Formats: sequence, C-alpha cells, structure tokens
Amino acid sequence: MSRFLRWMRVGFLDLYGDVRRFGVLVACLALGTAAIAAVGSVGASLDSSVVKEATTLLGGDLEAVRPDRDATPEELAYLQSFGTVTNVVDANARVVAGDESGFADIVAVADNYPLLGNVISPQLPDGARPAVLLDERNGAFGAIVDELMFERLKIEPGGRFEMGGRTFEARGTLTSLPDGAARGFHLGIATVISTDALKLLDGIRQPLPGFLTQHRYKVLLSEKDYETAAAEMTAHFGDPAWLIRSPRDAAGNLARYYDLFARYLLILGLASLLVGGVGVSIAVTTYIGERQQSIATMRSMGATGARILTHFLTQIAVLSLIGVGLGVIAGAIASFIALPMIGRALGVTLHALVDLPSLLTAAGFGLLASFAFSYLAMVSAQKVSPVTLFRSSGMDLPQLGARDYVAPVVLVPMTLALGGIFGLAYWTTSDLLLVGSFAVGIIAAFVLLRLAGGALQAALRRLPELPVTSLRHAMRSIHLPGSTAPVVVLSLGLGLAMVVVITVLNANLSNQLLGVVSRDAPTFVATDVFPDEIDALREMAAEDPDFTDLQWSPSVRARIISVDGVESRTLTDVGPEASFLLGVDIPITWRAEEPQDGRVVAGEWWPADYDGPPLVSLRSTMMAELGLAVGDEIEFEIFGDRIVATVGNFRDYQWQNGMNFMVIFSPGEIQDYPSTELASIKAAAGAEGRLERTLVRSFPEIAFIPIGDALSQAVRVLSELATGVNIVGGLAVLNGLLVLAGTMAAGRKQREADAVIQKVLGATRRNVLWAFLLEYGLLGVFAAVLASLLGVTAAWAITGSALEVGFAVDPLLISGVIAGAVALTLGVGTVTTWRSLSTSPAAYLREAH
Repeated sequence: MSRFLRWMRVGFLDLYGDVRRFGVLVACLALGTAAIAAVGSVGASLDSSVVKEATTLLGGDLEAVRPDRDATPEELAYLQSFGTVTNVVDANARVVAGDESGFADIVAVADNYPLLGNVISPQLPDGARPAVLLDERNGAFGAIVDELMFERLKIEPGGRFEMGGRTFEARGTLTSLPDGAARGFHLGIATVISTDALKLLDGIRQPLPGFLTQHRYKVLLSEKDYETAAAEMTAHFGDPAWLIRSPRDAAGNLARYYDLFARYLLILGLASLLVGGVGVSIAVTTYIGERQQSIATMRSMGATGARILTHFLTQIAVLSLIGVGLGVIAGAIASFIALPMIGRALGVTLHALVDLPSLLTAAGFGLLASFAFSYLAMVSAQKVSPVTLFRSSGMDLPQLGARDYVAPVVLVPMTLALGGIFGLAYWTTSDLLLVGSFAVGIIAAFVLLRLAGGALQAALRRLPELPVTSLRHAMRSIHLPGSTAPVVVLSLGLGLAMVVVITVLNANLSNQLLGVVSRDAPTFVATDVFPDEIDALREMAAEDPDFTDLQWSPSVRARIISVDGVESRTLTDVGPEASFLLGVDIPITWRAEEPQDGRVVAGEWWPADYDGPPLVSLRSTMMAELGLAVGDEIEFEIFGDRIVATVGNFRDYQWQNGMNFMVIFSPGEIQDYPSTELASIKAAAGAEGRLERTLVRSFPEIAFIPIGDALSQAVRVLSELATGVNIVGGLAVLNGLLVLAGTMAAGRKQREADAVIQKVLGATRRNVLWAFLLEYGLLGVFAAVLASLLGVTAAWAITGSALEVGFAVDPLLISGVIAGAVALTLGVGTVTTWRSLSTSPAAYLREAH
C-alpha cells in the first residue's frame, strides 16, 4: 500500500507546473457538472415549494369551479357542509380614468379570502385580508391593482377610475396573490375587488373564446379527504360545468413548466458532459502523447504498466476533482440565482437551497465521465516502449488492439463507468426511454463519425493528383497512414453535433416559452360586433393611419348536447378545454376556406364549394381530452334547434392570433341563424394607445380586448424562463467551442514536427501555413456538415419524444453554427500553426534528440 501511495505522490508532483495546460479539461468538466448540479437543485426547490405546498397554491384542499354563474344558495350550502368556503370570481372589464383606459383582469374575492396564505400589498397590514381595503367608502369601492394599472391610467395610489359603471379607488398596489400561480394565464391587468362590487358592475362579458368568467369556490375540508369529497361533489352536482380541482391539479401547470425545463436542462447537462468528455479525452491523449519520452524513461528504469497507469490516473483524478468541484460550486450558486427568476416566471416563491443529493449526483456524473473518457488514453500509456527515447517527439500514442478492448483491465472499468453514468441518468430522470435513446444516439454518432473519417481518407486516396501544390499537400496529409484526420473528424464532429443539438433545442424551447407572441397577432379583439358596426370599423380603418388591419368572422352561440352518442352532461373526466366546450354556450363560426393561422393535423379540410351534411373542425386538443376521431358525431343545440355534425378534421393553432374558434362549421344551414361578428384589429407600431382611445370613444358599446397587451405581459413572464434557457444553453455551447478549440490545439507538437521537416526541405512559412489551413479547413467543413445532419436529427428526435414541443430549424442559424465552427477551427489552427512555424529547426531537432 505504501508503494502505491509513493507512486501517487510522484504522479502528483509531476503534475505540478503543468496544470495550466489542462484549462480546457477543467472548464469542460466544470460546465457540464454545473449544468446537472443546477437542474437538480432547482428541481429540489421546486418540489419543496410547489408540490409540497400545493394546498397553499390552490388556496384550499379543493376547488369547485364553474364558468357560467355563481353557485345557487343550495349549491353553496352543500359546499359549506364539507368545511370553510370562500368565493373568488375571475372576470374582465374595461377601466377608464379621464382619457386613459385599460383592460382589467378582475379578481373578485369574498370577505374571508384567502383561506390560506396572504395577499401581498404594501398598503395591506401583515396578515390582514384584502377585504379591509375593498369596502365602499365615499361613493367608491376599493381596489388593489397591479402597478401597471397606475402607469396605464396615469393615476397615483388613492386615485379613482371607472369600471362597469361604478367608481373604484385604487387603495393598494398588488404584489402577489397566494393562489396567483394556480390561476394560469389571464387577459388584462390584475385588479382585486370585492364580490359585492362585482355584482353591481355592468358590461362584464366573455373576452375571448375559451376565456369565460370563472366562479371558483375554495374549500378547506373539515373532516373528509380530497378523494372522498371530490367524488361526492361530482356525483351530487352531476353537471359537467362543475369542475373539481385538487391541489395537485393547481400545481399541474407549474409542474409541467418545470418538467419541460428540467428535461431540457438534463439533456443539456448530459450533452455538455459528453462534449466535456471529448475535451477530456483530447486533453489527456495529447498530454500523454507529449509525455511519451518521460514514460519511456520511466519504463527503461523499471516502471511497470501498473505504475504508469497509477501515475497518470493520479494526475487525472486531481484535475477531475478540481473541475468537478468548480462545477458543483457553480451549480449551487446558479440555483440561488435561477430559483428567484424561475419563481417569478411561474408566480410562486421558490426558496433557495443547496440540495446535497443533487450536488453529489452531479459530482458523480462528472467524475465518471472524466474517467470514462480518459481511461483508454491512460491504458495506451502502458504500451509506450523504452525505444521511444530514440524517436522524435510528437509521435502518436500506441493504438489499442481488439484484444486490448476486451481485456478485463479495460472492459471491466469502462463497463462500470459507462454503466454508472447510465444508472445515474436513469435514477435522476426515471425515464428509461430518454436515457436509452440518448445513449443509442451517442453510440450511433460515434460510429458514424469514425466511419466517415475513414471514408474521407479512402475517397481522397482515389482522387487524382491535383495541380495546386498546397491543396495536394493538404489532401495528402489527411489520407496518409498515421494521419490524425479520423480523430479530428470524430472530436470535431461530436463537439459540433452537440453544439447544433443544443442550439436547435434552445431555439425550439424558447419558441415554446415565447410562442404566445406572434408578429401577426392583433392589437385588439372585439366580440359580439354587429354588421353595421363592422361597416363603421371598415370606414375608420380606411381613414385612420393608426388602423392597419381589420379582420372579422361571423359567430353564433351553440351548446354541445352529445359527443359520439354520449350525453355531454355525463362526461365529467375531461380536460379543461373540453370542460369549457361541454359546460356552457360556446361561440362557433363557419368557413369555406381553411384558416391560414393554423394547420390541419388530422383529417382534411372540406372543399371550398362543399354542399353536404354539416362537418366541423375542432381544436386538436379534443382528440385527447374527449377521445374524438375524424368521423365521430357531435350534436349541437343552436337557438333551440338540434344539429348533428360529423368531425371532419382537427386543427392546431394559437388562440393568441385572434381569429380562432374551437369549433368551425362547414357552410350550410348554420348560416341561416342570427349571428354577430368577432373582429380583430391591428394598430400601427407605437399607435396602440392612441387607437385604443379612438375606438373606445367611437364605439362605447363594444368591448375591445387589448390582446397585444396580454401578449406583452406573457412575454415579460415567460422571457424570464427563456432567459434561463438561453443562459444555460449558451454555457453548453461555450463548452462545445472549448472542445473545438482544444481539438485544434491538441496537434501542436505534431504540427511542429511537420513544419520543421517542410522548412528543412525548403518550404516557406507561407507555404506551410497555407497547407495546414487547407487541411484543417477541409476537415472542419467535412465535420461541420456531418455534425449538422447528426445534430438536427438528434434535436428532432429529442424535441418530439422528450420535450414534446414543436420542432423547427432555422437554416440561417445552422449555417451560422457551421460558419462559426469552421472559422473557429481555422482561427485556432492558424494560431497554433503559427507558433509551430516560429520553432527553429535546429532548436527543435536538438530538443527532439
């Protein structure tokens, strides 16, 4: 044992002074480990703050919701039989103060709201309920409003505004609601008022299809548990308009946001570690290759293979501990920075914490990856012979043969290391498909790039001699025996493929988070507009330069009676959108042409001249939420008549684009019913406020919903998550760029040897430099094209299976990545080659021999 410790001590002392050359190795390990440590810490905090406190987020043990009306006295008494009940109503209305106006997201609360948690406002005493600020005084009801409302209406705290024909006084600034995260996305600026005030308002109307007034009853159960109470309530009401939500349901959106974010970060961390592993492999292989004469000296003095392995294993272990340690520290710090940011985006308080299991898991990933990617190079060091003392420096390490790979000394440690990485990944994700697919993809990429490097050499050997000397020399350097081209293609390709994967995933996830924003989204949407008002709006659009676009579509109200032969009132276990469809009168329209702001994902759109039995187009979510398929039948009630329509297709669209309906009929008898119009309006850039004031003055009876403002609010919220995505993605891309730079710098000794030989034979510095640049330029372009194909394919597979978000590739983005990689390859190649060219042949030959 003492002898083994002495070997380790010598290895450690031998490392002293050489640490600087391992900057890429340490940085790669640190970045990869930090990504995994951060996602683990964020996940632990989210689990603690959201899942474990879901009851507080919901504001009760359960929540009974219906969209169309308050509970009757009998229904309310029934709910109160289960425990303490408070009432919250979500609605929308326009607010006016002088010439300024805005659109309010009304949160009307009962006197005993909240049952759990606190409404946070600087004007509200600690622990006090908002009711103390919401009563009627001096002819005005109180309101607690988001700070944005003060800016919009140009009033100060204590200022007054009109809403629904009543006067309100802004008595407080709303910082947060205890159940704010569970409310989801809402149109307008948050405005808390009392339920008594809400009952007196006029003009409370449905803002958009899918955004009805919600009447929510939060219940703190006195005796029964949630499952028992929910089952009894569902059976008692027997009405699909009533939706019973659990605390887990309330945390569902938050959990889905985190799940998406966490899966992305885990993929990012694994990819970053893989890239870092390539960097480790390159750095260790280069280092041991440059130390061959030292190894040969040790072997000539009697050092065994075990001592050589222990020597370098000690050095790599020290460097790995440094890199992994820095990564763990960075990951812990990142969690403190990221948690408040993610909490603000999700609307929940996330407590910063250092989660030891997450940090230890990240450290395990880093150490196992470092060992797995460096061990083969250390085994190769054992094969260095003392005869190397009589050869020039810069020689490649001895290659392992097929028998070496299956020898127990290689097979067992590598199997344990790779199995450990796989096991940790599965333990962290509990997703065998994700981890298995990732592993298969990596192996496939490794094999394809290795074969591609050999294929490139074989192809270049068969090409005829080119007349251009520098190009001929570059191509010959690639395919001659002993060329490092296959290794360069493999390392460049893997590193760049990971950069492409991360870049494409980053772009698609950012699009998912910020996808609510559309350049074509309307500024305002107006509902229940009559034909004469459409004519007036058309005249205004033609004359007012602030008015850039007007679109409209007919709309009638209908109720779904049955779905594929099953009465809608019996369908209770359905999703939120389906619950809306089945529970109330819904707006529907008809169209001959397929809408341009969506796409058919199942079935086909009917012909423009279709004249047959009624067909309907539904939003694609209905396939899962109602189990519908093309050809199923739905029975509607319209103005007392019943119409049976066949599902013709399903569409995928974003409601934020304004002119979308969950149900679209084919033209026919539906057109005979009385209808109003749904209109969308787009304002010129910078003229939104001015046009809004003009519209409100000219059409006081129409509710103009500022969808553009709502999207801007969504951007502010979601951009915080997207910023986190971009930051972490950028770190991983930096890791890939470090590997690319390390790959180019790795062959410096070999280039020195080649440069010296060429200079001795009469080549000028310009000739040598140009030949090197051509060689690495060709390899860079070849590796970049292959890596882009592999990266895009992998990103497509991960996006669809693991992240379950939309997939798109920006050719300019990929072209930029390729161009950047080639430029980096040439840049680093130029720097390292120039240093090689500066070496004097005589000095080099004296040092080598």
